Amino acid sequence: MEATAERELKYETAFAMIRLVLGLGALIAFVSLIGWRYRGELMSFGEWFVDRFGVAGMIAGTALADGIHFPLPPQFYLLTGIAGGYGGATTFLAVLVGSEIGSFVAYSIGRYFGQSRWVDRRMTKPRKLLERVLARQGYLGLAIASLLPISFCILCLTAGAMRLPYRAFGLLAAMRIPKVFLSYAVIVLAWHS
Repeated sequence: MEATAERELKYETAFAMIRLVLGLGALIAFVSLIGWRYRGELMSFGEWFVDRFGVAGMIAGTALADGIHFPLPPQFYLLTGIAGGYGGATTFLAVLVGSEIGSFVAYSIGRYFGQSRWVDRRMTKPRKLLERVLARQGYLGLAIASLLPISFCILCLTAGAMRLPYRAFGLLAAMRIPKVFLSYAVIVLAWHS
């Protein structure tokens, strides 16, 4: 039984790494393609978005994306800020702050509603996966979990529903920084190529 769980964890970790690499490759291809084909339109839209909503709009949009799984991902706001002419540090920090706010919102929602049967039924698979990772790896498991094929919002909701201690959630939230930075670097690379 334990050997099976060990193999599943290794498979899930390997799948997460493959997913991360393929996702970054797809992001580079997508941003390069639309940047090449629709550069003028994207710059116009980015400038309009930046003029209309500014940094607060990027923060709010990203908070919605990572807090309640709003359909526009944080990468959208990274690309919009870059295309709109915002400086790199401003765009990166706005999306990072929004992501961290969103993660706390999702964690809080998970803690509040996590004990209901309705939520419990929908969180069964992510919860079991996260429990296995944490049982095997402890806090290092949170770093591994951030690479698993689970959206960040769902991961934070699950962490809240599991009533992970705030310290553990803080580590999970900190693991978001490298992923946002990596997305930012990939988008900048693709946009300027």
